[in-house]
Amino acid sequence: MMRRTDARIKDETVIVRKYQSLGIHNFRGTSVFPTITDIEEEDYPEPPENAWHRAYGSTEEYLKTHFHLLRADCMLPIRDAIRAYQSGTVDENDMMIYIRVHLVSLLFTGVGLVHRMSFLVDGCRVNWRQTKRLIPGTLVCLSTDDFKHYRFATVVERDIDLLSDPRDLRIGIMFQDNNPELDFNPDIRYVMIESMQGYFEAYRHVLKCLQEINPATLPFQKHLVELCPDLEPPPYSRSNPNFENPDCLAKSTKSLVAHLKGDAKAHLKCKDNKEPDTVEIEEDPIQPNVAEAMDRLLRRELAIVQGPPGTGKTFLGLLTAHMMLEYCHLKTTNPIIVICQTNHALDQFLEGVMKFEERVIRVGSRSKSPTVSEITLYKTRVHYKENPADAHRDGVKLTLPIKFYKLKDSLERDMQKLVEEMATEYVALSKLLELNIITVTQCDSFADDEWITGATQNDEEPTVQSWLQAVPHAFDPNAISAFDDTLLKEDFVPEIDEEELEERVDEFMVGNIEETKIFGTNVDLKETIVCHLNDVAVGDVTQFLGMPNVHDIPVNKRLGVYKVWLKQYHASIEKQLGELHARLRLVCENIQRQRRLNDVEILKTARVIGMTTTAASKYHEQLCLIRPKIMICEEASEALEAHLTCALTPTIEHFLLIGDHEQLRPSMSVNDLSEKGINISMFERLVLNRFPYTMLDCQRRMRPEISRLVRPIYKTLTDHNSVRQFDSIRGMVNNLWFLTHDEPDMLGPNNSHVNMHEVNIAARLATYLIQQDYSPSQITILTMYSGQRNKIMERLRQAPLHGPEMIRVSTVDGYQGEENDIIILSLVRSNTKNSIGFLKTSNRVCVALSRARKGLYIVGNAKLMMEQSKLWAVIIRGLFHENPESIKSSFPENPQHFRIGNRIQLRCQRHPHMVSSVGIEADFDHVQDVTIACAALFAKYKRNPARLQAPPFHQKEEKEIANYDNDGDKIEAFGTSDEMSKTFGTFVFNKPRSPFNIPDSAQ
Repeated sequence: MMRRTDARIKDETVIVRKYQSLGIHNFRGTSVFPTITDIEEEDYPEPPENAWHRAYGSTEEYLKTHFHLLRADCMLPIRDAIRAYQSGTVDENDMMIYIRVHLVSLLFTGVGLVHRMSFLVDGCRVNWRQTKRLIPGTLVCLSTDDFKHYRFATVVERDIDLLSDPRDLRIGIMFQDNNPELDFNPDIRYVMIESMQGYFEAYRHVLKCLQEINPATLPFQKHLVELCPDLEPPPYSRSNPNFENPDCLAKSTKSLVAHLKGDAKAHLKCKDNKEPDTVEIEEDPIQPNVAEAMDRLLRRELAIVQGPPGTGKTFLGLLTAHMMLEYCHLKTTNPIIVICQTNHALDQFLEGVMKFEERVIRVGSRSKSPTVSEITLYKTRVHYKENPADAHRDGVKLTLPIKFYKLKDSLERDMQKLVEEMATEYVALSKLLELNIITVTQCDSFADDEWITGATQNDEEPTVQSWLQAVPHAFDPNAISAFDDTLLKEDFVPEIDEEELEERVDEFMVGNIEETKIFGTNVDLKETIVCHLNDVAVGDVTQFLGMPNVHDIPVNKRLGVYKVWLKQYHASIEKQLGELHARLRLVCENIQRQRRLNDVEILKTARVIGMTTTAASKYHEQLCLIRPKIMICEEASEALEAHLTCALTPTIEHFLLIGDHEQLRPSMSVNDLSEKGINISMFERLVLNRFPYTMLDCQRRMRPEISRLVRPIYKTLTDHNSVRQFDSIRGMVNNLWFLTHDEPDMLGPNNSHVNMHEVNIAARLATYLIQQDYSPSQITILTMYSGQRNKIMERLRQAPLHGPEMIRVSTVDGYQGEENDIIILSLVRSNTKNSIGFLKTSNRVCVALSRARKGLYIVGNAKLMMEQSKLWAVIIRGLFHENPESIKSSFPENPQHFRIGNRIQLRCQRHPHMVSSVGIEADFDHVQDVTIACAALFAKYKRNPARLQAPPFHQKEEKEIANYDNDGDKIEAFGTSDEMSKTFGTFVFNKPRSPFNIPDSAQ
């Protein structure tokens, strides 16, 4: 355990004193929303460090540390955005500014009152279907005075239909403070700021949950806080001998494989309309390493298993769940809780569970899996409501809070009536008198007008309309439309598409009544023309407000006087609305609470409940009431420790962490906080502190030459026999290749790096592979940068084939946990500044190199990688020879083992000796010519291309080009090598050129 120096202790003491001076030493009373102090203090208080190197002094210190780390990660981006606006140093990549923001309607929903705001984006047009701007759960800051004063709100509604008109864009927000003067006034104009870093919804529930955790009831304190490595079996299983019985493990393994294999066969049969001869799932004997991992998972209260890429982490988790369900009674354990960092991983795991267990519920409704989408909590809730008999059968008692719904309807009607009164242009004199805005004498003086008599005869309430009509040009009927016309002239420019961020929408929607969309009664608000009147134009009217006879008020001052009266009238209504709104919030909270209790009734019927780590903090109250004893966490190394801490409920006796800390770490918004260890997960912290764990060591994903790339990270990783049986990639000489170049990268939109040379190569190579009869679903293009991803997608849309549009293009971070047959990896960075950015991060490199099963093609500047990264130097040396140690001191002489060069070799499937090389985009045009020539040659010799099958790639050179039929028998030769060379021209060569020289630093 590391010893802290006196200087470090002194620094931490200073930090603690600084916190105490700001009144935030008691973290349980700190606001989870930004405060004035958070924004206006010259320096934001430095958060404490995650004690990844030592034990915590107490549970309270543990909770406080993670609270302040997480809160700093949440608050600093919005703080920086506001202060940048105040100082005039706006960076469009860090923040978005919206202008002419004003209230247009109120939406009365089940979650409370939503303010629909109209706004403009200054100077550009936004593709709202593909941008991360203003997604639900985003925190925004609004101000009427250039952010001398401001208020915060969260986006709760983002309906694409309401964002179609760039002159009148609309979103729904919920203000986090009560300010009746502003909440119901459509005449107020705001400027609105959104920080592009961080996502508030992912923080608020975790922060709140951390504040509410009782230190005395947090499970596993001995291990999480004190780092005690001594582990016992979970209490519920101590009398269960099955977990120690190897026969039970073998039986469960066989049963699970049968379930998964049966499903695979059914899928293949459905797809090909025939029974497959083989399936990829094999029935192997249980390996000792797997048996050790299973023993740890089943018989240790806090179990950690590390699974390198392709070693079967998900299968191991499924096997554990299968055994628990088979040998544990529901009454003993209550539902098993499965949590994952991402929706994709959760769906993948639950799909497996559903093969052997029917009673599964997924919290959250935005599942992309057709199978899992049928068992969401939302759909289960609807089913029980529509089928009371099923609810009764399953013991589900759903309570409808009728009295609260009636009270809610009454409050909404009262508020709607007041809102309508606010929209009145000419207020009744009786109301002005009732509110003491005018005196009795003033009211009586209006009676001298002839219009009083007319209004009385028509049974209309007398107003000031006739009195104001004496004002020349008092109201311009085109005043507001002219205001709108100015918006029509705004010049909008296109915006670059941004990454899809459905995960964030999922996080927000979990817990909403409707789950997928905000519904409610909409009440439009009208701007009053009077309130657009310039105060300077009418001058000071104070001296005229008390005149007994309103006809003595000068005609040119009457509009100003009425504006003062109208403001006082609105203020009175706004006060009433504020009081009703406060009551409405309480009523909605009670309705939500009853809904949560109903959800508990539903969730108790399941044997497995799945949710994301963010949803676990949102549903912490429900989880406590369900009283689960078992929690399985997949992707544990990708989750912030605070998220997992909030997922734990006091009744959890068995906590299983499955992940790999060598792959992606938890993400954060403020990179500087990595110095405080915020991105060190609970999984990694325990492993670093020598906590007992098991590492799986046999991978079944990558062919051996690809898995060899990650051996510098996983020294003991071995290959399963199945990966040695993969077919070679059609149309390619090598299954693994690093295409090196020195074409420069550049800074693209949103400060994201782009390399157009790699964009073109990746897109053309993907198109070429489609022409080799690969399905687009078998190919994925990965890159480290979102800007590069967008450029590649644009380039693929220009491809002559329809197929490439279906090819998935993803960032490496967005592809964690996934795999494909063929991966094309664009590294992007190539410059004279010796900067490689994300490529220095071993975790990202590990993920990028381990996604391919059968073929991996890397495009990048290998020389720069080797010079700037020791890890890349080792990896690239391995591309020269199967044993990189053999080339440390000299250049390898035999190029047949090379997996790297400045050109990549493509092979004609029909004529395997005919190889073309590609180094730049234009070379692919020649490859297309080869295909045409090849087809012409087939026609010349009257051969049916469909009958011809390429022989093995590694055959001896023959002078004549022979082909084989589908049975492998040699058929009549056609075309000599000379004729073929003549036909194909200069694009054919027999021996590859040597790749680039190894830099001295790598020798």
